[in-house]
Amino acid sequence: MVVVLTAALGAATNIGTGMLPAWRWVHSPAVIWSVVATSVLLLMVLAVIQQGMAGTDTPPGLGTTVRHMFVPRRAAATRPAIASLRPPQVTDRDIRGRDRLVDQMAARYSWRGRHRPRVNVLHGMGGAGKTTVAQLVAGRLTRAGVRVWWVSAATATQLDTGMRQLAAELGASAADIEHAWSDTGSGPDLVWGRLDRLTQRWLLVIDNADDTRLLTPPDEPVAAGRGWLRPVPHRRGLLLVTTRDGDPATWPAARYPDGGDRGDWYRLHPVGMLTPADGAAVLLDHAGAAAGTVEQATALAERLGGLPLALGIAGQTISQVRRTGVAGSPATFAGYRTALDTGDTSTPAAGALSEAQARRTIDRTWELSLDLLDTRGLPQARTLLRLLATFADAPIPTHLLDPATLAATALLPDLTGEHLATLLQALTGVGLITLEQTRRSTPVTLARLHPLIRDTSRRPLHTSYLAVSITLLLKNTTDLDADDPTTWPTWQTLAPHTTDLLSRATTQPGTSHETLVDVCGLTQKTARYLGEAGLHQSARDLFAELLPSYERVQGVEHPEVLATRHNLARWTGAAGDPAGGRDLFAELLPIRERVLGVEHPDTLDTRNHHAYWLGKAGDPAGARDLLAELLPGYERVQGVEHPEVLATRHNLAHWIGVAGDPTGSRDLFAELLPVRERVLGVEHPDTVTTRYDLAYWIGVAGDPAGARDLLAELLPVRERVLGVEHPETLATRHNLARWIGVAGDPAGARDLLAELIPSYERVLGVEHPDIRETRHNHAYWTTRAKYDDAVINALVVSDGRRWCAWARRILPARNSHKSHTRNKPTQHGSGGGFR
Repeated sequence: MVVVLTAALGAATNIGTGMLPAWRWVHSPAVIWSVVATSVLLLMVLAVIQQGMAGTDTPPGLGTTVRHMFVPRRAAATRPAIASLRPPQVTDRDIRGRDRLVDQMAARYSWRGRHRPRVNVLHGMGGAGKTTVAQLVAGRLTRAGVRVWWVSAATATQLDTGMRQLAAELGASAADIEHAWSDTGSGPDLVWGRLDRLTQRWLLVIDNADDTRLLTPPDEPVAAGRGWLRPVPHRRGLLLVTTRDGDPATWPAARYPDGGDRGDWYRLHPVGMLTPADGAAVLLDHAGAAAGTVEQATALAERLGGLPLALGIAGQTISQVRRTGVAGSPATFAGYRTALDTGDTSTPAAGALSEAQARRTIDRTWELSLDLLDTRGLPQARTLLRLLATFADAPIPTHLLDPATLAATALLPDLTGEHLATLLQALTGVGLITLEQTRRSTPVTLARLHPLIRDTSRRPLHTSYLAVSITLLLKNTTDLDADDPTTWPTWQTLAPHTTDLLSRATTQPGTSHETLVDVCGLTQKTARYLGEAGLHQSARDLFAELLPSYERVQGVEHPEVLATRHNLARWTGAAGDPAGGRDLFAELLPIRERVLGVEHPDTLDTRNHHAYWLGKAGDPAGARDLLAELLPGYERVQGVEHPEVLATRHNLAHWIGVAGDPTGSRDLFAELLPVRERVLGVEHPDTVTTRYDLAYWIGVAGDPAGARDLLAELLPVRERVLGVEHPETLATRHNLARWIGVAGDPAGARDLLAELIPSYERVLGVEHPDIRETRHNHAYWTTRAKYDDAVINALVVSDGRRWCAWARRILPARNSHKSHTRNKPTQHGSGGGFR
């Protein structure tokens, strides 16, 4: 329609202006521009109409087609915000030597910067100041009204957690996020889809992306643009990456996907060493003119190779010496240079500092700073810095450093809380760590070490430091239940350190057996948190990494090793591989039967899991038979009314129905409901779930009116207990509408679904699959309310083949009904919480 109208408009214009010159009114500019404007407006309206029409699939003789699918009972639970995306605070100081680079990045939103690449990579060696530049850009753009997010890519877990939180802040629902982070979805697709639709200006900083493999799908180059780094298609967005990797092989030419002459979609910006003049300015900023002349500051800056991190440490150390008046420590630029020369560090050529020279320079500068603290009566500062260096490249919550636990060790004997605070402040004063507070309702103080300081402080590192670090983490996680969402913000800050300590403790020669047992148990709990928090793939991968280490430490048939295999199987299935989960449980089951006994609770739980994933992998009859065999043993061991036994009865009823016996399923749910009401309570979530499933199978068994009535009774209960817009409440409303329609009231189903759609959109997001199904179902029942059976029968007779093909797409999908998560088998692991 639009094409035809456009052609007609062009022909009319040609006729009026060329072929019929007698029509003098068409030569008037005012008339011509009025006609053009009106035509453009009409074309836009018609284009919108045509676009809306293009998305429909019209059945023979009726309106919009639908795929009428039963909505699963439970959407993903709402997750708490467990990662802060605010940029780290920048200390109030003048920048030296980076003004032009910061100006270039901030100018990407200006008219002059509109054609520059929107993805910018700051690369350089550790200590060069890449993160500082990114912080300054983020701060400047925040003040200019740009929306800014900061995600750390130092570890895979930090990147995963940060991007999930970013998806949530961009409006993605919990169900969207769960799907995107499964094997069948794509986290990058979800986040970038949301970013592309933003109408406001935004900046995303991905910091410390030294391992660029974390940013891409496996075995794909960055230039493919299918991972976390992608072309920004408009001028509203900007992506800033910091990394040590500036290798041209990592960053080949990458043209925009749509071709054209815009050049590459990303640009690399080297962040090198400061010039002697800029380095001298940094030293003078920190230490002041009383520490020496400009020439002396310049000589010291050259001696430090222009490395910004070393310059900052040196300047702050000199400032501390001058402020405290400690004798024997360098208080001038010249004195500090002399102290450096007593070590084994060579003087680098200007602008040619190598990574090895940078490490030696940092080693010498932080030793001079620690020597200063020694002379101030703080010798334990050196030990504390080395202890902090054992943790991962992630913020360290200072509450982790329990004074009582540290005082009981040989590293920091008799340490008090007051003295610990003094040591932390002293290390901050000489620039070796930074302290900042999170912006939460309960602020947490975080200590940060620069990666170069951490790496240098770790060489060499005695295993006693690792043992103390692991002890501190165990102390802080003893009472943390990984199943409790309120603990997840704490787990989120601790998880990077746990995973890092596992790899280092298991590869460090001389690590004691006790330390290895502790770190394996700690990793078990951390992996459980990852799974419960929705990071199913991360949980699976961490259990897979843990298993061989645990087997070496404890033996392949130790109960905790078997628990690790159990959890690996569980999260393999939850990560989108039900067949893999099924097979792993099948391998584990005979081992647990032999080691623990056939009716040990853990063995029964493994059988329960095996049945669950057998059904999920496509064998509901097999799941039904296994659960039928399991139930008598469960009842003997746990008692006939134990909650786990009742959950097994629930799942047995479910798989009986899915296997093709809706009447049998209905009857078993009917028997189970009064037991759960008596044992758990009428409004317990599991009891309500049983009522919900009973209604479903009553309907499938041929009584839609009975299903309708039971759901109508259940709906106010869910609204009162869970809330009006809880996902489970909305699913109840959806399925109530379905059974109302099937019971003979299509107009009632139509109206209920029309009321439901806005609520679904608010809770799940406008593009969630359940929203699309609800819209389809609304269209279906609208059609059924409009045409009676006689009309539909006539359409079947007139074009039966097309009608049947269409009808198959809108029939309810029985097998989409899922068992409730509270009735899924539980998991095993250190720390309890699994029976």
